[in-house]
Amino acid sequence: MRYSVLAAVAALMLATGVEADTGKPVAVRFWGQGLVTIETYWNLRVAIDPYALRIGYDDPGIEADLVLVTHEHYDHNNVRLIRGAKHVVHALDDTGAMRTVDVVLDRLPNRDDVQLTSAVATVLRSAHAVRVRSVGAYHDAVAGRDRGEVGMVLIEVDGVRILHCGDLGQPLLTPSQLEAIGTVDVLLVPVGGVYTIDGPHAARITEQVRPRIVVPIHYRTVDLTLPLEPLDGFVEALPDRYRRVSAPGNTLAVTAGIGPSVESPHVVVLNTRPWPMPEELATLFEHKEAAAAASAAVFAALSTTQMNHRPGNGTHTPRWNAEHMMGAEAEFFTAIYQREDPSLAALKLRPAQMPDAYHAAHPDWTGGEEARQIERVQRLTRRFAYLLADLPLDEKPPRSWWTLRGLLQQMQRHYDEHTANVMRKFELPDWPAAPAP
Repeated sequence: MRYSVLAAVAALMLATGVEADTGKPVAVRFWGQGLVTIETYWNLRVAIDPYALRIGYDDPGIEADLVLVTHEHYDHNNVRLIRGAKHVVHALDDTGAMRTVDVVLDRLPNRDDVQLTSAVATVLRSAHAVRVRSVGAYHDAVAGRDRGEVGMVLIEVDGVRILHCGDLGQPLLTPSQLEAIGTVDVLLVPVGGVYTIDGPHAARITEQVRPRIVVPIHYRTVDLTLPLEPLDGFVEALPDRYRRVSAPGNTLAVTAGIGPSVESPHVVVLNTRPWPMPEELATLFEHKEAAAAASAAVFAALSTTQMNHRPGNGTHTPRWNAEHMMGAEAEFFTAIYQREDPSLAALKLRPAQMPDAYHAAHPDWTGGEEARQIERVQRLTRRFAYLLADLPLDEKPPRSWWTLRGLLQQMQRHYDEHTANVMRKFELPDWPAAPAP
């Protein structure tokens, strides 16, 4: 029996003990061969199947919190390629047999460390935790007798379900595999043949899974030295209802409940390199991000009591300033991004303007966590900046108050001004002292 979308989300809620936030966009990024990264709003980063550089691709300079390895071939298990990874999960054990993988990657508010725990453990989790499960499969069409087993990995975060098929070699999925997989938003399927299924078989697998979005991986590119087939056979074998979309870079935005549907799915062809941001736009981004980083540094030193302090002079709490700054940036940019790609949710995080109407979104967060929230918005804005590729700097997009240049400059001023306002509160006679260490 296939899971419904609601059942899948409910299962995630049950596993984490909290309600999943289903309104935040998730980024899926393709780097060539089987290497895919998933980046979340909470800034949790998962890398899957990092390749050895001898297959032709350059070092992409990826950082991740978790590395997943679907099987132990050199073009999929180069864990050292990924920087900063504290957690590594192999789908196969030392004998080449499937493990049962069911883990949760998370970082709780007000905590610095990213943790990996068993999904069945009773632990407190955030609404943005990443759950990872394995589904066993074969690397060949003869029940693993030639190339052994491979672990498909199912990633669930923010209501989005992503299936990476690894080096899938079996020509069709079994009913038990389909039941274990359930509903899929994004299917990452190998299409290059030779070592995996080819294009026509990948199209049949896609029809079995029925995702909203399918992204071909593991095929011949100009950089790859392995003798794989190109992706054309896969795209041509898909039914006509799949709309082909070519991205300007290597990133796909996906949000639960919006964008393509099972009835009108997309096949998205990603590049193996990020979109190269033009120099002038990059400079504007850097200036805005520098102002945000300076602001985050001020908030990071404040206690929860100080963040919630309402000065006697009637001005806002420091927490309001933090929420207002990052909320304005998130709202303005995601509105532009959604006009370019309806698969990306427009976020409305700005608090009420007047002090009496304001209710803190997270009154228990320390200043350090609010600083991380500012950083999350910076990452989100840059992560999906490829959607600005066709927008001129000095023309107003439809239904926008600002030109792109004006918006970036205004956000820079916004961080500077509100941070200065907060720092002036430190000199007020009723400003609370920092807690004793």
